This record gives sequence, C-alpha cells and structure tokens, in this order.
Amino acid sequence: MLKRLMVVATLIFSTMVAFGSEVDRLLDKLVEKGILTEAEAYKISLEAQDEVNKQEAIAKTDVDKISKWIKNTSFKGDARIRYEVHDRELKDDRHRTRLRFRWGFDTKVNDQIKAGFRIATGDSAQASSANQTFTNSFDDKPIWLDRAYITYTPAAFKNLSFTGGKMSNPFYNTNLVWSSDINPEGVITQIDIPITPTPGKIFATAGYFPVYESKDDYKDPYMLGLQAGYENNRFKSAVSYYHYDGLKGGVAKNISPSFYDKGNTLSGGKYVYDYHLLNLTTELTLIELPFGENKMPLKLYGDYVNNIADDVKNKEGYLFGIKLGKAKNKKTWEFGYDYRRIESDAITDFMADGSFCEGGTDSKGHTIGFKYATSDNSTLGISYMITEGLGNKKTDKVNTLQIDFAVAF
Repeated sequence: MLKRLMVVATLIFSTMVAFGSEVDRLLDKLVEKGILTEAEAYKISLEAQDEVNKQEAIAKTDVDKISKWIKNTSFKGDARIRYEVHDRELKDDRHRTRLRFRWGFDTKVNDQIKAGFRIATGDSAQASSANQTFTNSFDDKPIWLDRAYITYTPAAFKNLSFTGGKMSNPFYNTNLVWSSDINPEGVITQIDIPITPTPGKIFATAGYFPVYESKDDYKDPYMLGLQAGYENNRFKSAVSYYHYDGLKGGVAKNISPSFYDKGNTLSGGKYVYDYHLLNLTTELTLIELPFGENKMPLKLYGDYVNNIADDVKNKEGYLFGIKLGKAKNKKTWEFGYDYRRIESDAITDFMADGSFCEGGTDSKGHTIGFKYATSDNSTLGISYMITEGLGNKKTDKVNTLQIDFAVAF
C-alpha cells in the first residue's frame, strides 16, 4: 500500500507542476477506478499543493534576486572598426584595419557599494590602446581585463567616495597627459562640493597608483595623483599634480615594456629623470548654436604640463583646441582641431596618446577630426594627424589618417 501511494504521489506531483488545473480530474479518475480512496486522494492533493506552493516561492525568490540585480546593473559596450594609414618619412607607409570592442557593467551592490567590470580587445597588454589589428590569417583575438573595481560611498557623506581596483581615469584631462584608453589601477578618494545656489561645484581627487612591482625590490615605483577643480554649465578647470616616485634609475624595459624608448630620456636603458608633473587643464563653452532640434556647443580647451623635478631639460608640454558640435543623436555632427607640443620628459611616455606620432613623447603636430552620427548611437568619423618628432625620439614626420565606424550599446 505504501509503495502504491508513493508511486501515485510522484505521478501527482509531476502532473501538478506540469498541468496544475488537471490534477483534480486525475484524482477523480483514480478514485473512480478504486486505485485511491477519497481520503487518500484528498491527502495527496494537499501534499501536492504544498509542494507546488513551496517550489513557486523558491522560484519567485530566485526571480526577485535576478530582477533586483538586473535593475541595479547598467550594461555598456562599444565596438569600433578603423582603417588607418601611417605616412612615414623615415619608414615605409603602413596600412591596417583594426577593431576595438569593449563591454562591461556597473552594478549597485547596496546603498553604499558599487562594483564595475569591463573587458576589451587589444594587440597586447599595452595600456594606451585597445585596438586589435586584423592579421595572422584570421587568428582569434585576445580579450583583456580592462576594468575591475569597487566603489564605496559612506551613507552620511553622499558626495564622498572611495574606489579601489582598475578603474576609468578619475582625473579630468585631455589626451595630452593621459591617453583616453588608459585605465589606471590603485586606490582613490573623490569628493564633489556643490556651490549653492549656483549650478557650479568644486571637485577633488587623490589617489595612489602602483606602477611596477618587483619581487626583488621593496622600493617599487608608484604614482601619487592630486587634483582640484571647479566646473559649472559652461566652464571647467582643474590643477593636477602627478608625483612619480622610484622611476629615476629604474629599468625602462621592465617598468614599461610596451613603451620602451618612446621619448623619455634614458641612459643605459634606465630613466635619467624623476617625473613630478604639474598640470593645468581647462575648457570653456563659448556659445550653443541652434541646429534643428539640437544645439551645437562651441568649445575652446587647453592643457599645459610641466615636469618640475630637478634638472629636467625638455620638460614642457601644451595643447590647445576647438570643438564645434557633438555627434550623439542621429544626423548631428562635430568638428575638432587641436595643436600640441610635448617635449621628451614633460610626462612619462607610457601615459601619452598611442596614436599621436605613433605614441610616446617628444613630438608636435596638428589633429583635425570630423564625426557624423549616422543614427542614434552610431558614428562615422575621420581624423588626420600631421606630426613630427622633436629630435630625441627616433621618429621624424608621420601623418596618420584614421577612418572609424563606431557603435555604442
């Protein structure tokens, strides 16, 4: 009898989960055929319903957890296809097609903690480029860890935050001092102080960033970064100080293998100077011109850096530019121009824009660019860089054409 009830109960449980409303009919048929008594059928019905309720509660809890996580998570990604030409005076010209793909998310863990993660393509682990060249007979392309961080915001101080890990660049900058692809790693604290009743605010960032770790030397190079600035609807400006410790006398190939001999002064393969960088960055929106349903901001911007460490000779860099419009919504466009000059030891060469004069420091030149939004979240762009070396780097004149099609999602 017990074995019979177990078989019937198993059948009933599975049937109830699958068909729900058909259970009563099945029980009635079993009673009619004398397989079950009415009492047994009633007991099985209650037990089956309890099991269904339990499974529904578990499933609902799991769905609620997943739903809450998705609700608190922001997924972002972009993809770009680039055709690039380097017209080089001292070397053969170079033509290549490249891909950049980045995808990740930010998720709110709770009211005080946020975590982020992103992966990206890249020819190597080089920090200043996520581009992957089409080559090697259709080989698969590598993916790198581009970001992984945790941010904590105290409940009592919503304008203050602490972040640790590999993060998006926390400093307001142009690509004179920082390549736009670099995601520094370390720990930072940031604060925003609104200035009421105006729309402006004061902002500040301080951080510690390890640069290189050696198991044989406890005096590993690191960077301390400090920045303070002000911004409102039309103006933004900041003063920054980046203090590298331990670079002087360090072996450049070990510390920055991807950018060895890219402009910084070396002796016997070692850094000759310290790098203590004082940096002023500013931008001003002069006017917003009407353009159909959109507005086209006209913006001026500038950047200046000086390596104030002792005895440095070629220590200054500057950039100034203009930008009209913003390619965001369908059929909007933007035009930009800038000129820069970056002496050999104005910054560390591994921080510099990887595209300008083939990367590194000790160069000058012009960048002209135009971008058009072919649809929402997709753009077609062209840029042309007319550059030349200043003498220390083994680069003379290099003109670079880049044609990009990019989508964001």
